[in-house]
Amino acid sequence: NKRPTHIATVRPNNKPNLAIVTNILVIDKNKLVISVNEMVNTPNNIKNNPYVVLTTFNENYVGLRLFGKANLLTSGKYYKLCEDTFYNGKVSASGATKPKGVLIITIEELEEYK
Repeated sequence: NKRPTHIATVRPNNKPNLAIVTNILVIDKNKLVISVNEMVNTPNNIKNNPYVVLTTFNENYVGLRLFGKANLLTSGKYYKLCEDTFYNGKVSASGATKPKGVLIITIEELEEYK
């Protein structure tokens, strides 16, 4: 829905990290693909600990909290999909530059909250 989504990870020193992502594709009911454009800490954190929490809201401010595991890829079909969808040779309206990689998020649990 083009609304910012927050992704929380854990740094190697066990401190939390929170980032905002806007370039997300829903692949199926349990899988998301997030284009990694400007994020630095989030991909590095996932290399050490793949567990993530994402939060997002719809237009009525009904929220979802999604718990899952992330995998960082720097090539392949999902990378190409994000490059074609969000970048396509130029900076997008949302400010996306050429992806440095993609996060494949497998959703293991979700909670709705208001």
